[in-house]
Amino acid sequence: MTAAPITPTSPKDLLVAHRTAKRTEAASKGAPTDRSAFPGLGLEPTGMVYASGRRLRYQPMKGKPEELDADRLAALLVEPAACTVVPDSKTFAKLLGMADTLPSNDARSLGRRLRISRGLPVSVKLPVLTEALAYRYWLPDGMDEGSFEDWAQAFGVKGATTNLTMRSLVALAADGQRPSGLKYEQGIKGLEDLERKIMDQAKWGGISNDCAVYSMLESVSAKASGLRTLDPGLLDQHAIDGQVCKIVPMNSDSREFSASVSSPFKLKEGRKARLTDGKDVVEVDLRALRFGEGALHAVFSQPARGGSGPLMVSRAKALTAPLYALDGVFEAFGSGPKNRRWLSQTVEPLTGREVPLDVVLAGAPTE
Repeated sequence: MTAAPITPTSPKDLLVAHRTAKRTEAASKGAPTDRSAFPGLGLEPTGMVYASGRRLRYQPMKGKPEELDADRLAALLVEPAACTVVPDSKTFAKLLGMADTLPSNDARSLGRRLRISRGLPVSVKLPVLTEALAYRYWLPDGMDEGSFEDWAQAFGVKGATTNLTMRSLVALAADGQRPSGLKYEQGIKGLEDLERKIMDQAKWGGISNDCAVYSMLESVSAKASGLRTLDPGLLDQHAIDGQVCKIVPMNSDSREFSASVSSPFKLKEGRKARLTDGKDVVEVDLRALRFGEGALHAVFSQPARGGSGPLMVSRAKALTAPLYALDGVFEAFGSGPKNRRWLSQTVEPLTGREVPLDVVLAGAPTE
């Protein structure tokens, strides 16, 4: 007797099943299918790097190719609004090797800066093309998402040269929605500004400098995670692992409304939350969590009047449009210089140059 197939129940198993189903669907159609709504490349590409024999070449999107050297690469890391696309992880490894071996005006820090770039959750200045494509599309099952050749084959865009093939795949990766209601462009600009500052700051050594870089890296991670969580094409997928939850508004008054929520539910009461329908986003408070009739319900503050929030809630209540809640990941917590962890007290900001009398006496000569 054949045993019945086991239905996945854990978020991890459900995500695996979701991924398998999407890649199988792409295989049945014989071509990659849409995964995200946002582009795989945030900035408009300004150049490409690719291998030509044993050498690396830099190809401006509008210009002639040239041999890539370490100084050119260092300049690309801090050039405003520059986006230099690398075809795959193998080529990025060659970049690291070049940075570690070739003479350069930036020889001490270039390798470190490239490794920081590679470790970012998403790089908008030096993105890897296969990863950008994997974010944007589902590759047919049986093909390798990390293979530049497999992506070219899947889309049927393999050209006579690497340059031509890359141009076709770069255009596909850059395709997507950039909705103003979800503040996409502001998010990308914030990521580009931070990444450029990190690349510039990481030239220098010292623990103080490292702390500044680490702080910016945390901010990049939060912004990138928040932007990708808002991606309209990924909302249902994120609802499986709890990065967002699908909500259906029920009872409401002028100040707040209650809603049934999907599982798993990871938002915490007393915190800011954001509501999105995939077109706009508004901020509310998650005021309370309640159990009723064996189900979890959340109580949110009403969105501000005059914006898109009230209409989003009313449509979701009428079941004519979906509504999702997610954590307030763009929050900048804290406003003053506080350091209770190390000094066990609040550190007050300096307000003048007058030295307290006890400090003067403590530093006075004793003989």
